[in-house]
Amino acid sequence: MYVDLTVDFTPDEAQGYAQIMIIVASADGALVKEELAIIEALMGRCMMHPEMRVDLRNMLETPPKLNLVMERLSPIVLKIALRDAILVAAVDGEYDSEEIKILKQIAKSAGVKKADLSALFEWTKAGWEWHKQSFEHLKLV
Repeated sequence: MYVDLTVDFTPDEAQGYAQIMIIVASADGALVKEELAIIEALMGRCMMHPEMRVDLRNMLETPPKLNLVMERLSPIVLKIALRDAILVAAVDGEYDSEEIKILKQIAKSAGVKKADLSALFEWTKAGWEWHKQSFEHLKLV
């Protein structure tokens, strides 16, 4: 994966970022392998220490409270978390109403306007389409 602002997160910021991913993935009450895979990839992109990853995995069944996580993160970290949380929410093929509610809370806390949030949803849709094209080029579908 590409280098991103996440590599500059402090350990506490990386933990809060990953906790947001866990909160979004857990929102609909069912964790699927695609959600787990993207969370693992995102934790790797943060260059998160393996022991911290274990602690975070243990939160999957009982995620932390969103407001407690968000209050300790800067707007920049929240914006990056929002972008990637949309990916986590989309990875199983649909957005659950609880996921949307959480994403809107993150956007509000980060100071992201509705139009920009809509643009992020469109960016995500375009990204998944772009990714699917690779399977077509390789004749895997």
